[in-house]
Amino acid sequence: MAKTKSGFEYEIDKKQISDDWELVEILVAADGGDTAAVIRAMKAILGEETYQALKEHIRDEHGKVSAVKMQAEFLEILNAAGEAAKN
Repeated sequence: MAKTKSGFEYEIDKKQISDDWELVEILVAADGGDTAAVIRAMKAILGEETYQALKEHIRDEHGKVSAVKMQAEFLEILNAAGEAAKN
């Protein structure tokens, strides 16, 4: 279990995302500016349930989910996963 700076707790199944060519394709598309691929990457890495929980964590008092905050949280999660993989 890990936690972002904002307090969102998550767990990534490393078996699910390791050695996954289709995930690489999604990440390349996202890096190329395909916004829909960013969403697919988030769902592929986090899983649908955790993705939805992250949206609820970000949701403000008016019901809005900030795209900027979602991307920041996801980048933090990716960076943490990269650090964990190095260790």
